[in-house]
Amino acid sequence: MSPMTSTNIDQLNKMNRAAQNAGLGTLLGLLEPAGTTFFVDGNAGLDTNNGLSWGTAFKTLTVALAASNAAIAATSFGWAARNIIYAKADAFEENLVLLAQKTDIIGVGSYAQWSKCGLVGNHVPTGTTASFGTRFFNFYMRAGAAGGDIWTLDSTCSSFGLYDCTIDSQSAVAATGGVVATASPYVQLVGNEFRGKFSDAVIEFGTGDARGTRILGNYIEGANAGIEFGAGTTDSAGATEQYILVKDNVIFSATECINDAADIVRIVNNNCVTAQAKGSAGAGAIVGNELLSSGNKISASNLANADWPALGTL
Repeated sequence: MSPMTSTNIDQLNKMNRAAQNAGLGTLLGLLEPAGTTFFVDGNAGLDTNNGLSWGTAFKTLTVALAASNAAIAATSFGWAARNIIYAKADAFEENLVLLAQKTDIIGVGSYAQWSKCGLVGNHVPTGTTASFGTRFFNFYMRAGAAGGDIWTLDSTCSSFGLYDCTIDSQSAVAATGGVVATASPYVQLVGNEFRGKFSDAVIEFGTGDARGTRILGNYIEGANAGIEFGAGTTDSAGATEQYILVKDNVIFSATECINDAADIVRIVNNNCVTAQAKGSAGAGAIVGNELLSSGNKISASNLANADWPALGTL
């Protein structure tokens, strides 16, 4: 790949601004990738290819992710690199059990009516630090036919990210949850759409380390709760404490829009609508620590456009 010029960078900046104005986020980098770029084509690829061009693309994400892991670990060139996987398919139908450390997976092309790459399955990556720092961009995701959780994350999935993705509950059986994390710190969910009637909390954090989590600017709807943090969720590991932030989300849920049973989450500038009645001043549409939160709006079946926390005085 030839070096970037000032003209190239200016063109990419203009394209990024146009994408942001259209609500697509920033999917184009300003510099060459620091690591290796792989390609995977679910229709025309072959897993016996080397994956280094569209003409020699892999067929499955599983093989592409393994190749990226191997490239990161192989030599000192890869250790501090960040790889890219470009992916297109009508829909990859895979249950991912291993992600790729320090890798961005960018969906291109279209899946059916969706202007994103399709990924169908129930993903439970576990058992290795080779999942650290995996990020997905521009994917349409849904569960397999039996429903269940779409993403289940554990401590080996630190710094997992979804950006500009659609996470859809629709399948033969409605998905249970979109993202369920336990002891998985630094999860980044930014600018996504969680659609449909998830039967349990759409985004859920269980007991353990969730420090540095960011849930920012998402659209979230479900037939149960929106975002839940269990009573055993923590924002620290040892002496290291880093805030958990839930900010600028739009949430439509049947029960609590945000439920922070741990009482540790910063809840800021969210717009929340729940289908059930709530108590005085909307208590219950958001459950959390009012002293850590500000600027939220809630509506319920018996309450319209209330402030949470209630406006106070100095």
